[in-house]
Amino acid sequence: MKSWLGLLMVLPFALSCSYRSTANDQTGQVARDLDASEERCVQDRLLKGWGLDLVDLAVDLNPEEEIAVDMAIELCRLGPGGSPQESLIPNDQPQVSENLLRSPTVFDPTDQAPGEDPLLDALWFACGDGDAISCDELFYSAPRDSTYEQFAFSCGGRKNMDCSLLLGREQPEGALTSLTPPPGEDEDLDRWWSLCAEGSTRACGELRLIAPNQSLYAQFGMSCGARGTSYCALILDDDGEPPTLRSLTPDQNPPGQDQLLDQLWELCGSRDARACRDLSKFAPIDSLYMQFGVSCGGRAVAPCARLFADLKA
Repeated sequence: MKSWLGLLMVLPFALSCSYRSTANDQTGQVARDLDASEERCVQDRLLKGWGLDLVDLAVDLNPEEEIAVDMAIELCRLGPGGSPQESLIPNDQPQVSENLLRSPTVFDPTDQAPGEDPLLDALWFACGDGDAISCDELFYSAPRDSTYEQFAFSCGGRKNMDCSLLLGREQPEGALTSLTPPPGEDEDLDRWWSLCAEGSTRACGELRLIAPNQSLYAQFGMSCGARGTSYCALILDDDGEPPTLRSLTPDQNPPGQDQLLDQLWELCGSRDARACRDLSKFAPIDSLYMQFGVSCGGRAVAPCARLFADLKA
């Protein structure tokens, strides 16, 4: 119970960078941008999801209330009642902005950082120097549709692909390799580990879906059997989808066990890569929430932003 209380206290702040409204940082302006039905939807979401009874969205809000309002607005604008609108594009064909897709033609690794944020500038320079981890951190920390985000998505003006695979990652001494034997803690997980080590994308995906989050098993599955990337389909022959993935679909209803995680679930199902990442990060281990986030909303076990871009291309 204490761990859950801690999660609920930390989670809103951890999500603040990912779910800022793009309309305007001034709450009054955001409220004026809502029509009557959207405002009712937002107020209903706030009451049910956060227990906030905000009659006037134009009043001064504290930071936690602003985060809640931003998320509620984004959910309500998915469609009536917060449900994704019907689209001519199937759920397995997510959209990625054209700015992201053409980033490699716009940037160069030696480009200077925008100078708008010291922390993001530092990640920019590290990404430009070829540090894959910094590229990933920059992408998920940068404001939406920003120059920072575009630079990170292209691995520092290089190519739209998994940055770890493109740039490589320095492996510490004693790190996992594809020859590392299974830990021997769970017979079923050990079996999937061995198959993943042999090059089965199906097994690596299943291992990531069913292994406890942050465990050695999960790390091995996410790294495609310690092969330096989390996008197995780029380097291994696809031998089928993981069995657990068959029970997940993008339009699947959230479990209803936690209101905030349910909000992230809906955003992830509607092709929000940041929401998928946060869901897999903050959800309880061995939970359906975690599996939904890891699988990019029931689509595939892969880096979600890269997967969505590939499906768009």
